[in-house]
Amino acid sequence: MATVGDPRAKLKPNVIVRGPFFPEPVQVIVTIPMGDSVKLVGKGLTTGQVHEPILSTEQVAKLEVSPEKEPFDGDPQRFRLGIEALRLALAYEYDPYFSLSIARVDPLPHQLEAVYDHFLKLPRIRFLLADDPGAGKTIMAGLLLKELKIRGLVKRTLIVTPANLSFQWQREMKDKFREQFEVIRSDVLRANYGSNPWQEKNQVITSVSWVSRIEDAKDSLLRSQWDLIIVDEAHKMSAYSADKKTLAYQLGEALSTMTDHYLLMTATPHKGDPQNFCLFLELLDRDVYGDVKSLEEAMRRNSAPFYLRRIKEALVTFPDPDSGQVKKLFTKRDVQTVEFQIDDDEWDFYDALTRYVEDQSIKAAADESARGRALSFTMAMLQRRFASSIYAVRRSLERMRDKRQKILEDPEAYRQEQIARNIPDDFDDLPEDEQQEIVANLEAVVASVDPAALREEILQLGKLIDQAWGLEKREIESKLVKLKEVISDQGVFVDPKTKLLLFTEHKDTLDYLVGKLREWGLRVTQIHGSMKIGDRDTSGTRLSAEREFRDEAQVLVATEAAGEGINLQFCWFMVNYDIPWNPVRLEQRMGRIHRYGQEHDYLIFNFAAINTREGRVLQKLLERLKEIRKELGTDQVFDVVGEIFPSNLLERLFRDMYARRIKEPDIEARIVHDIDANRFRAITNSTLEGLAKRELNLSSLIGKSAEARERRLVPEVVEDFFVHASPLTSLYPKETRTNAHVYRVERIPRTLWPIGERLELRFGKLGREYRQIVFDKTLLSQDATSEWVTPGHPLFEAVREDVLTRVRDDLQRGSVFYDLHSRGPYRLAVFSAVIKDGRGNILHRRLFVVQTDLDGAMTIKQPTIFLDLALASKGATIPEEDSLPDRHMLEQTLIEHALTPLLAEVAAEREREAEMISQHIEISLNELIHRQNLKLAELVERRERGDTSPFSSRQSQTG
Repeated sequence: MATVGDPRAKLKPNVIVRGPFFPEPVQVIVTIPMGDSVKLVGKGLTTGQVHEPILSTEQVAKLEVSPEKEPFDGDPQRFRLGIEALRLALAYEYDPYFSLSIARVDPLPHQLEAVYDHFLKLPRIRFLLADDPGAGKTIMAGLLLKELKIRGLVKRTLIVTPANLSFQWQREMKDKFREQFEVIRSDVLRANYGSNPWQEKNQVITSVSWVSRIEDAKDSLLRSQWDLIIVDEAHKMSAYSADKKTLAYQLGEALSTMTDHYLLMTATPHKGDPQNFCLFLELLDRDVYGDVKSLEEAMRRNSAPFYLRRIKEALVTFPDPDSGQVKKLFTKRDVQTVEFQIDDDEWDFYDALTRYVEDQSIKAAADESARGRALSFTMAMLQRRFASSIYAVRRSLERMRDKRQKILEDPEAYRQEQIARNIPDDFDDLPEDEQQEIVANLEAVVASVDPAALREEILQLGKLIDQAWGLEKREIESKLVKLKEVISDQGVFVDPKTKLLLFTEHKDTLDYLVGKLREWGLRVTQIHGSMKIGDRDTSGTRLSAEREFRDEAQVLVATEAAGEGINLQFCWFMVNYDIPWNPVRLEQRMGRIHRYGQEHDYLIFNFAAINTREGRVLQKLLERLKEIRKELGTDQVFDVVGEIFPSNLLERLFRDMYARRIKEPDIEARIVHDIDANRFRAITNSTLEGLAKRELNLSSLIGKSAEARERRLVPEVVEDFFVHASPLTSLYPKETRTNAHVYRVERIPRTLWPIGERLELRFGKLGREYRQIVFDKTLLSQDATSEWVTPGHPLFEAVREDVLTRVRDDLQRGSVFYDLHSRGPYRLAVFSAVIKDGRGNILHRRLFVVQTDLDGAMTIKQPTIFLDLALASKGATIPEEDSLPDRHMLEQTLIEHALTPLLAEVAAEREREAEMISQHIEISLNELIHRQNLKLAELVERRERGDTSPFSSRQSQTG
């Protein structure tokens, strides 16, 4: 037992101790005498870890122990900065839409609803977001990521997406949310041989098809763990049936076990088939959707666990503050087919080329090896290049001739190279630069290395090249003449403000068109797959071309690379100079201008040469889609065409036609059969679409937005804290001019570097200097290069964390303030409280202030109360407080008046969610049990009839 004068007597509950035996300040919970020693049980104030050392009397004497009773002699300015540092660390608790205060986005109503009314309400986020295209799924994913990171719930995030969308995700995360993601592909895997980049990198983007088919990539990925996994275009993971699971579906199953938080996103969640859809939803929870009966119950209630779909009609803006008018997000589209005919000379060349293509395709069809498939692909590519431009097909023919000449010179070297030539299954989903490399390699594929056959083919190619040169020298190409006519009719030559987006499939055609358009006196820029992504200020990059098109150029000529993460909603006129054989590509191109921010109805022309077989087939396809769109009265036709008409089907049909297995009428009949109104209706009008929301609860969202504005951190508060707190960390921001609210931070003190490194996973990398920082988002419109510093920014958080450490002693000693509006003195006690769930996850962390008047009356206050108080002078006297309620009374008041109501609110919400999920699990399990009972009864009956077949016996034992 400790006596008076014994240093152990000072170790009372709640005092703070520091010393050489602790790595951090520790708050005493309890002490246990152990003879001349004492066991101290306490909680670290920095890490929250429990410390349990056994200390001798001599060791206790070396400890620095805070006073049992606060002397209230701490510096009031430092005390207030400490409380603000604590409060600003929990800013997300007080602002219902906190991530809007730290992300460079202005979200729309449906985006707020998804993130804050659905995702964040779940303790473990397993969710399928299935909004129509253009809803801004990357924005919703980014908001979710920021909210989870700011709460410390997520450190490692994996985004799985089609390869051609990787850049778009990387760009959106960086530009709008200040989140750096690395794209992992084959080159990264090779460069990290012997290590596992999946486990070493914390924010990664990768391709679903690449990981599914490359065994090394899949194996190393499956050895990693993640906090959050986001899958875009998740319908690519759907399975045909429980016993016919695609490689992508198997990957989806594996990913589901590697993370707590799993967000699937797609615009086409189902094919109108409940069984297939149920299997897809099993990726989120095998029990809830273990049987289709659970899904039928969800349709009956018009509400499904873990699922949200809003159609385009539900996607609207917030009401205009002046008129109260709500606008739809998407303008109308006018898609027209421009029909033209190639002239007689062009047709003669087309006929000669077709004969060559058919001859080679027949040989390819007889060769069932990879070489045969590659040659068939290359021949179809020649016809696509002819449809694009004479120049493009001539360049291909020249390359093919030259490569065949090399094969003739060294056939053995060619045989060795052929081992590596192949067409990946996901060719259509690859970025354009990878597609170009594959096509360039395939141009060297030949049907035979026989010297006589090669010489004959080289002769054929030479004749075709001469024919193409003759056509080019005329400088009259029917398709180009038609282009000039169309853009003249649309006023491109008379109105320099009319911007034109011109799409072609091939880089050679792009070069040709850029030259011609410049000859016509137009200001032209370009985007193609060979260009680096770069940035807006680096000339010759895709993002620089995007900026040039917006600010200076009138025409952008682009290949599919402009369909990958480039935003062109400032343009409303588009020409598809080439029609892709994959109809999904058409929708992706339209998506560059048909997106939020497009203010005009937009016009699209598709070019088709109707006196060629390919042109007539494409014309039939476009006509069919237009007819069905008119019949069904919805643009959803374009959204789901990929489910009706697979992306590579048309090319396969053309290749069969070139091999003379089918004829042109057969392809047109297939289009009429597949592109059928009833098949589209089965998806767009499916009973499963009953789960889709056709309107938002706008009034609720408006109310929450108003609440958020009232509770949001105003920039002045953030700026005031940063400017006054920074000097404590040896940081001195300099305002560029008086009242500009723009600052320069020339050098980050070395003392902040380790703090920045420790916080990097949550808030990003701390820079070494910041040339220009602002605290008000509106100032970004004046200079977008400014660094927007808010809670959640690495600079702000490093300063906040360091300040909190430096003023901790002032917080523990207490301080004195003056309240100029109060008639008498009162005491303020500050508490931090958390609410956890049964798994130990922190649901809420709040800061409370309990005010106690001299008569003992206690009330709960917000921590912002200190901002309204004046700083007391040093040595200010304080009234006697012995008669005031003790700490236990304060805690009881806090529990009764603040924590218990908050706990009840959280518990009620959690119980509603648990009840709905448990009902669906019960439905699924009962149906599965019923099904097994029926199977068992049938097998028992067969055995009783004397059926002793091994199948019957095995099944009976299983049952």
